[in-house]
Amino acid sequence: MPQRDTRLIGGVYRIGQTITSGGMLTTATAYNHNTNDVVGLYVLDIPSTDLLDTLPGLLRPYEKRRSINSPHILRVLDWGVDGTRLYIATDPPRGITLQHVLDTENVNLARALDFCRQLAMGLQALHAAGIFGLDLRPQLITVDTLGIQDRVQIDDIGLRPLLQQLRYIPRQSNEDIGYLDPRYAPPEYINHQPSSAQSDIYQAGLLLFTLVTGRLPFVGRTAAETGILQTSSPVPSMRVFKHQTPDEVQQLVERAMTKDPARRFSNTDELLLALEQVQKQTQRQSPVPGPIFNEKVAETDRGISYTAEISQAEMEAALNTPETRIKSAGTTEAAQGARLAQPLPANLPTSQGVYAYLCHEQGDYPQRIAITQPSIIVGRLDPKRGLSPDLDLSHIDPKMSISRQHARIRFEGAFFTIEDLKSRNKTRLEDQVLTPLKPELLNHGAQISFGSVSLYFEVPGMQSHQHPRPADN
Repeated sequence: MPQRDTRLIGGVYRIGQTITSGGMLTTATAYNHNTNDVVGLYVLDIPSTDLLDTLPGLLRPYEKRRSINSPHILRVLDWGVDGTRLYIATDPPRGITLQHVLDTENVNLARALDFCRQLAMGLQALHAAGIFGLDLRPQLITVDTLGIQDRVQIDDIGLRPLLQQLRYIPRQSNEDIGYLDPRYAPPEYINHQPSSAQSDIYQAGLLLFTLVTGRLPFVGRTAAETGILQTSSPVPSMRVFKHQTPDEVQQLVERAMTKDPARRFSNTDELLLALEQVQKQTQRQSPVPGPIFNEKVAETDRGISYTAEISQAEMEAALNTPETRIKSAGTTEAAQGARLAQPLPANLPTSQGVYAYLCHEQGDYPQRIAITQPSIIVGRLDPKRGLSPDLDLSHIDPKMSISRQHARIRFEGAFFTIEDLKSRNKTRLEDQVLTPLKPELLNHGAQISFGSVSLYFEVPGMQSHQHPRPADN
């Protein structure tokens, strides 16, 4: 086992927990020996002593960052050179990444707009200090929930250009902080043109598209093809992937993501004003949730996955038929019709806070497991890490066939959906094996299998079903 480096970096910082390590960059938590405060620490190995004389100039932009005091920006506290290592100290990491939110949560329109508004406020503070040309990939944005409020923070501290000047050779990996990911890059980054404040506005619009639809707007078969789409294709219709997306949201995203930087919002003040106006308009237009659900909603909203990538076929269909929902390949019309949502009682959740039940009828002691949140992750306890899903089914899974995070069940206000989360032993709805990350409508009385565990889904207030008891496995 490698020994921890106990030497103080810069004579001040002692490494605590290493977060990532690879190539030239190590990220970690550290302790300030002078104050005993916990900080975030970025340590870069300098590949050649020839570069030592250039370091003061490379670090000069951090003087601008130290003067910024915004809750939406990761604060830079200190930096320096220690032998052949360069270090940057920041506020300690807090919360979870926006990428994690996209992968595990259902972000509704109001929350997506608020995320983007806070992101724009962070950009406003950076631009006022003369800092732009950021890397706004979701893994470099943090969401920290304070009470019932989300706080969005930009964590990019300019490491990608710094690595490039230190002759870093990036890996073709989306997780590599030195890699220019064309899925999130504005056209001018891809075309090697100068960046500006409008480059960050483009990325904000792209993130809003992804938050609202759960999909990236431009993804090709290769990185090069993605770059071509990013620089030449119009923004797809968001309604293709998220029914009832307001026109105002589509128009805002299209303006932010115009290929010509001069035609985008001229500054973050304009972007913020547009976001606030759209927030007010969508709040006025929001329908009151109720039991009514029609075939069109069922057909247009099914199959939405979070942070899924738009395939080339979907891209072309989105551009050619902007109001037509693409149907999943291999799904018959009859099967789609059979899965239309049933009208639900209007009093969900019940006075006891119950949205639905999972009924386990195996053995002599039937159980009704209450679902008490509008969105839950079903899975099994992870005792090694002490992590538990929202609904832990360990007690009815002696074979341990259920994954730690197996599936997600959501109540959308007028219908329920179920979505497999790339589980090891699959999720089955009746006799259908669910495609990972593809939500399916979930009706009262449906049989669900998580691995080898079979349950029935029941909605309070709906007529009881007589279920055939499954044979003991």
